[in-house]
Amino acid sequence: MQISHKNLTFETENGNFELIFNFKNAFDKDLFIAKYVEILNDKQFIIGDIAYEKLRLSGFITTKDNNHPKNIYNLEDYILEFCNLGCPFFVVKRIKTL
Repeated sequence: MQISHKNLTFETENGNFELIFNFKNAFDKDLFIAKYVEILNDKQFIIGDIAYEKLRLSGFITTKDNNHPKNIYNLEDYILEFCNLGCPFFVVKRIKTL
């Protein structure tokens, strides 16, 4: 038996992305595009969390430094420390174009 999982991919003027996690159906493409800022251009992953009906975007990277607060491998710590308990959130990954 083979299990396949196809994530949502989408294109914006800021690049191509893949939605890899969507907790409590938090992702809204139009809202993501509206809230996107240039400082996120160099981030491999973007986390969006919703509190009080407002979307906050934060960029993450992959690094060998496990103590780096914006290392994607520390995402669980970020969610627990900086997001409201049980809040809706999503993770998108930047897709490199050829």
